[in-house]
Amino acid sequence: MANTTDTTEVPPPDFIGPAIRCALEMLLVGALVLVVGLPTTNAFYLGLVIVLAVVAMVTVLFWSLNQQMEAWIARARRTGSRSNN
Repeated sequence: MANTTDTTEVPPPDFIGPAIRCALEMLLVGALVLVVGLPTTNAFYLGLVIVLAVVAMVTVLFWSLNQQMEAWIARARRTGSRSNN
């Protein structure tokens, strides 16, 4: 019985490009919220703007993390069928 395993490897998803994009998006979202909301003298409003900026940045972070996880899951599904033989 001949060993007919497929030796082609599916390359892993890139990490550096999405990480840089996520960092830039987080900076852009945070800076936009802060620039729009920071010219204030009210302490409550200032705190609300800072919390909104942090929440927006965390939302972008988790969206990017979700995209990366989906790429790894798709790779595992493609390579999983080859390794089960």
